[in-house]
Amino acid sequence: MHAPEATSGLFRMSVTERLNLSRIAVLEKVSFDRQMRLLRASEAGINFARSDYKDVYAFFQEASKDYDSDLVNPYWAFTHDILKFILMKFITEHFRDARTTHVFDAGAGTGNWSRFVLSLGVSMHGIMFDMNANMLRVAKPKLVQVHNNVRIVEGNLEVLSDFPSQRSNLVLCMHNVIGLGRNTELILHNLCTYLEDDGLAFIMAMNKYHAFNFTRQFRDETEVLRVVHDGTVKFKTDMPEIFCYTPEEFEKILRDAGFEDVTILGFPVTVYPSIQDTKLLRMDTSILQLKDSKVRAGLLALEKKLCLYPELAYRGGSSLIAVCKKKIVAST
Repeated sequence: MHAPEATSGLFRMSVTERLNLSRIAVLEKVSFDRQMRLLRASEAGINFARSDYKDVYAFFQEASKDYDSDLVNPYWAFTHDILKFILMKFITEHFRDARTTHVFDAGAGTGNWSRFVLSLGVSMHGIMFDMNANMLRVAKPKLVQVHNNVRIVEGNLEVLSDFPSQRSNLVLCMHNVIGLGRNTELILHNLCTYLEDDGLAFIMAMNKYHAFNFTRQFRDETEVLRVVHDGTVKFKTDMPEIFCYTPEEFEKILRDAGFEDVTILGFPVTVYPSIQDTKLLRMDTSILQLKDSKVRAGLLALEKKLCLYPELAYRGGSSLIAVCKKKIVAST
């Protein structure tokens, strides 16, 4: 265990050291929980205004112009490699019987994750679903590169009647879709209803521990209190707030929505984003480890082990991902 990261308060982890997971949890997670609990108690009764879908839509109208800039940012490219590993591991294990896979990409954005998942097998069919027509226009040419049956549907995840009539057995809800939805519980309920029995869902959310760390480092005290009291975060002033959750909070709302088998993971756990990595145009990073190909390869190998420990989910440098299964309901 090394000294704390300057930008996170989290301990650095090297490729070679042996990890004591319970010790990390005691030193870090319990400490963060205590700090947030004290802030909640000291500033009771504070309220924050909420954005509406008009604000969310306007934000992504602008973001769609350069949304894929994160693909060339070393930090985000690193997180994408970890996420691809998680998706491949659980999808190949769950669908090992080679059945036809119907992929529903909820809030598909510019189509990067649809393209990746649909490229995993020839027996995959996809539906890209988003409320932002600009995002879907950017996505459409990418899907020409995968030889699968793909439909593009414009709709709102809060409106179940907007969903296609045929249900899917693999649901993706990636990055900040849940966080920027205005009624998280309703969206999760709709996704669970739409998922076939014995289906698999990957649902991502913003990590509250990351939001707490970031606002303490780079925003003012009001924004720290937003995280603690409102359960939302604004990484910059001119963006809608994003709902954020601890791993325990996220698991609870997923189970309340109807998912029965839920595993919460966090990533990356060995490096933490710099302020440069949080900007919309994320062309570079100040994380030197990720600019050295040999060190990066070692970190990625370590991440592929550590990201599968639910105990380390709280360390996720930005996001949590829930791997959810919907069990078969026995007929009576």
